[in-house]
Amino acid sequence: MADRIRVMIVDDVMETREQLRKLLSFDPDVEVVAMAATGEEAIEIVKRAYPDVILMDINLPGIDGIAATAKVIEAVPTVQVIMLSVQGESDYLRRAMMAGARDYLTKPPGADELMDAIHRAYVLKQKMGTGSLGVSAVATTAGASAKPTGRAEAKIVTVYSPKGGTGCTTVAVNLSMALQNLLGPEARICLIDGNLQFGDVSIFMKLQPARTLADLAPHASDLDPELLNTIVVTYASGVKVLCAPASPEEAEVFDEADGEEHGSNNRFRAILEFVRPQFDYVLVDTAHQVDDILLAALDMSDLLLLITRPVIPEIRGARMFLDLCGKLHYDLSRVGLVVNGVDNKRMGIQPEAIERAMMPAIAHLPMDERTALRSANLGEPIMVKGARTPLGQALTGLAEKIHERVHAPVAEEPAAHESQRRAGLGRLL
Repeated sequence: MADRIRVMIVDDVMETREQLRKLLSFDPDVEVVAMAATGEEAIEIVKRAYPDVILMDINLPGIDGIAATAKVIEAVPTVQVIMLSVQGESDYLRRAMMAGARDYLTKPPGADELMDAIHRAYVLKQKMGTGSLGVSAVATTAGASAKPTGRAEAKIVTVYSPKGGTGCTTVAVNLSMALQNLLGPEARICLIDGNLQFGDVSIFMKLQPARTLADLAPHASDLDPELLNTIVVTYASGVKVLCAPASPEEAEVFDEADGEEHGSNNRFRAILEFVRPQFDYVLVDTAHQVDDILLAALDMSDLLLLITRPVIPEIRGARMFLDLCGKLHYDLSRVGLVVNGVDNKRMGIQPEAIERAMMPAIAHLPMDERTALRSANLGEPIMVKGARTPLGQALTGLAEKIHERVHAPVAEEPAAHESQRRAGLGRLL
């Protein structure tokens, strides 16, 4: 490394400052250029020492570490702050990230963990440049360099149902893996759990994420690939997963954006815009209400998968949602109907009747409660061991149809079919 990493230590305990300084002295690429005992001292010193990385204690006398972080970043926008705290609660992590901290380590940090965090933060600082860039300039720089050369932007597929229990998460999880299988190991597939309050993607895939979308949201205007890599979780199949917040209250960070654009959530939209150049496909699982998160996903989607089962209340909900799409002037050629839980051996509404009432379906998924329940309860996607089951094969077929459709969009629905659809709805419902 040509230049040594300039580190500043901020901690109110002198012994802790010295221990950290001695620990960092073992790395020839790191140089401690300043130390401070309070947040106020750090704010003054940072303007003179101009460190690359600051190790900031969260509990400081006077102005605390979180408030001090916001101030030092305001003074030197390229500085990277690593928060240190004896508390490991998610609320502290969320507040630190919102203030602009790049990393959060529990005290006392391990030597390797600390060194890795410092070097990672320095790489981020280098990507931002050495000048005093403002937030908007940083966002522009990161966005400009984010798109891999020679790679087309991802196709975004949103999975939605106005009713719960229709199998949205099952479809989203297994569809991401089916697309990975279809396109090969080199394909980059991202699965985003957009059900921010009660998302279950991590449960369905038996993941224990250290960080979630709640940690990404505060940096929505200042995203970069390195930050994304610290939050995304890689499943065994290679699918990259951005998990929902660990608790409903953590999702409130998405409510703190500066207003909304056309009703959609600015922070969620910014995340979608950023990840799109990084992948071949982005799949978004959603909650069951029409909210600003769903509207942001719809604005960005190449295809919306509308999931329903052959059950009257669910068909009615899907019909009402399609009517709403019409009122919002949403292009129905970008909607793909999926009828889930089809069982031709039982009496009930046949999928053909649903299609006549709504639109041709892109897929019929067979009822297989045993496979689906086993998958959900074990946290093992169907495509892991059940790819050869009828349900697994249907999901593979759905992936193939989606791949064909998004690369060759269908024509807009003709007016004649629209009138037939509405007449059919009257008979069915």
